[in-house]
Formats: sequence, C-alpha cells, structure tokens
Amino acid sequence: MASYELTYIVRPDLDKDAKAALVARFDKVLTDNGATIDKSEDWNSRRFTYEINGYREGTYHVVVFAAADDKATNEFDRLAKISEDILRHMIVAVDPAKLADAHAKQAAAAQRAAERRAQREAERSAAQAQYNAANEAKAASAPVSSEK
Repeated sequence: MASYELTYIVRPDLDKDAKAALVARFDKVLTDNGATIDKSEDWNSRRFTYEINGYREGTYHVVVFAAADDKATNEFDRLAKISEDILRHMIVAVDPAKLADAHAKQAAAAQRAAERRAQREAERSAAQAQYNAANEAKAASAPVSSEK
C-alpha cells in the first residue's frame, strides 16, 4: 500500500458545522474507495500571498492515508476540483520510512523543547529564590529606625 499526504484549503466563510460535514464527506470519499485514513486534522487558518477564488485566507486541512491503488486519490481529485468549498488541494505520495523518520524527529524535537522549558523554569525558580533570600537577608540586617 502506498502512503499519501493530502492537504487542502477550505473556504474561510464556512461555519464549523459545514466545515465538519465537508471534511467528513471527503474522508468518506477516501475510505469508500479503499483508503485507510491514519490522520485527519485541521491546521490553522492562513493568509494567502495572493487571492484565490476571491478569498485572501483559508483553513488548511491535512489527511494522511494509505491506499492500495490510485482509485481513492483520483476520486478525491475529481470531486475536489468540482467542489466550490475547497480552494486548492495537493496529494503527495510519501515514503513510509521517511514519514516515520519525520515523526520520530518531530517527537524528539518536542521532547528537547519540553526539557529546555523545564530547565529554564528551574533556573528561573532558583534565581527567584536566591533573589528573595538576598532581599530577606538585607531586610533583616537593616537597622530598625524609631522616630520620636
């Protein structure tokens, strides 16, 4: 089975329910034509460099799937070209080994970032504790003034 990554841009003026129905409909197109979907998720909305079909922004949606033949990709391509709700789409064949390697690298990078955040937070806490201790010592050693 070949692995694919499909990215498509949805019109920004669709409400949540209509967008969810569109995503479900196109996911069903893939599964009805023999594909197995590994991941189907929204990315964020982005502004375009240039206008596409009268829109300056759109919501990106990514689907990672596997299919034995090109029937699912061809049917999705055909229906996406007809649909007015999908502004652009792109289907890319992905080498599963490279995809797994990319996911592993992404997970490792996220782990390193979390470790760096934890280390910075520990350093900040230690510096704050040292600062507080110095201020308390300074306040304790300051002479008490009594006014008459």
